[in-house]
Amino acid sequence: MRSTRITPLCIGICLALILTGCGGGPSGVRVTQGDTQIGRAQPGTIVASNTSTIVHVDMFERIATIRNGRDLPIAFLVATNTDGTQTAILKAREKRATGLRTADILEGEPRINNTITPASAAESERLAKIYRDAEADTE
Repeated sequence: MRSTRITPLCIGICLALILTGCGGGPSGVRVTQGDTQIGRAQPGTIVASNTSTIVHVDMFERIATIRNGRDLPIAFLVATNTDGTQTAILKAREKRATGLRTADILEGEPRINNTITPASAAESERLAKIYRDAEADTE
């Protein structure tokens, strides 16, 4: 009779030890993006708080969400990575009431944290000839 009470208790204790052993702690969690760890910024990294950056990319819908983009014109935009290499050409959409801005992805593959700047006048003129439909969407 006594062994029937001890058996479920031992099984329960063993199961609890096995399940808690697999959990790991907060130090066991790594935040990654692609194949690089992005948990914290490197010491001495300075990023301007008013810089327009991409916070979301949807390649299926070909749209990007931009933080701090309220001052960007409704025009062609250039996305660059941290090395300064151009990654994409975007076309800004109308401003919304919220702080985020959206843009259509016309060329390339922008990534999260890419910096956004307006295209130069010469580049905008060249892109306007290529993407006539993008100009018609803003009217």
